[in-house]
Amino acid sequence: MPEAFLERDFKAYERHRQDDPEYNALRLGVRRKLKSIADRVKKEAKPLGTDLGAQAGLHHPYTFNSYRVKEQRAYLCRGAKERKKLATFFGEALGKDAETHYIQTVLEVCLDDEIVEAALRIHPKAWWDGENLKKKLLNDSAALDEFCQMLKALPGGFNLKLHDWRADHWCASIKQADIKELMNYYTPGDQWLHVQRQLPKEDALEMGEEAEAWVRSSLLALLPVYRFILWDPS
Repeated sequence: MPEAFLERDFKAYERHRQDDPEYNALRLGVRRKLKSIADRVKKEAKPLGTDLGAQAGLHHPYTFNSYRVKEQRAYLCRGAKERKKLATFFGEALGKDAETHYIQTVLEVCLDDEIVEAALRIHPKAWWDGENLKKKLLNDSAALDEFCQMLKALPGGFNLKLHDWRADHWCASIKQADIKELMNYYTPGDQWLHVQRQLPKEDALEMGEEAEAWVRSSLLALLPVYRFILWDPS
């Protein structure tokens, strides 16, 4: 059954609690909630022709998060079979990155102390997908138009964002020139690329169980963009 987001879910990620192990149990509950959403999206994406693997991020302070849990994440990426295919193609030297579940183009649900976010992200080290997207959009006018129309077709509130830049390109009104300009600055292998939609905490609390439906529908709406980005070695 769908679960509502609760006030306490957000409190666990307030700055003064991010490194407090006493909140690990609460964060574990949030982790399970987000992973459950990701699992539902995985199941719903399967009949739509997209095989995904679901994972969840760390809920406790550790070396990988600099001993501070700033947000909780669950995400979907290539299934194990497709990751193995990439790893085999790249060989021993690069294959380890290509098979790692988080070094991918991912569909992600994220929660911190202020927002719930649904997003598509290309990991900086997933250069094979980043380069694939950049080359298509800069060298193929038909592909550029197709990608632009995909972004415009997304539900309201999505924006295209490069790494940690302040500039937002709202998908509903995006132009081909905006995409080309961003691609000229985008450096796969070094920068994140995001297509994201945010729900403020207050709205998420007011929506109750409908907030989960908001996340799932947002992630499913991103599937055409996700499939467009993925590089296939065959």
